Amino acid sequence: MYARQLGGRVLSFGVSGMLFRDGLVMYDRETDTLWTQVDGKAVKGSLMGRKLEIVPSVHATWKQWKQLYPESVVLKKRGIPRSSYDAYNRDPNRAGIRGRRIGDRRLPPKERVIGVRTEEAATAFVEKDVREARLVQGEVGSVPVVLVAAGSDHPIVTFNRRVSGRVLSFRLAQSALLVMEDTETGSRWSLADGKAISGSLKGAQLERAPAYPAFWFGWLGYFPNTGLWKR
Repeated sequence: MYARQLGGRVLSFGVSGMLFRDGLVMYDRETDTLWTQVDGKAVKGSLMGRKLEIVPSVHATWKQWKQLYPESVVLKKRGIPRSSYDAYNRDPNRAGIRGRRIGDRRLPPKERVIGVRTEEAATAFVEKDVREARLVQGEVGSVPVVLVAAGSDHPIVTFNRRVSGRVLSFRLAQSALLVMEDTETGSRWSLADGKAISGSLKGAQLERAPAYPAFWFGWLGYFPNTGLWKR
């Protein structure tokens, strides 16, 4: 997800119908510049080289989303949603719409990962392993992160573990499902918004870390030097 404002100008976007490294390509209607979906970078047009600001988001089913945000409303389209990519998504051997060979065999091409990137590095976290562990901590470049999946019906949320220059370590709170606590102060933090709700750090805020659900081969296409976390 990206902010549409760039240099004081609000852009509107559409789908170009093209692919770049097996990722969707957008265009803005104001300048016809082409933008990549995965890194929000303009690859052709008058805005070439510019980048859109990342807005951290959560990828979830409606059921998972409601666990964190029970008062949410939803914009629902009419009709039964169908995707022309259903058969492609189910085929474990088909990497890319046109098919391509993957040299990096650390994971199967269509292993689902949560990709986290910073200005200096990128790391892929195997989704099923994160869900099994429920809480995973690591570093992506110089940014300490925590990925949390409190239960099978909860989305994976990702936060920067640094607060006011201090790096915290976390564990899931045993008596509250949607809460984690830091081992340094015992403060408790809401998984819904990353805010400390009790303890000496009450009122402090964890920043969201930009995280992307992706197939392994798709993540590799943009970040060939990616690190890999797996259980």
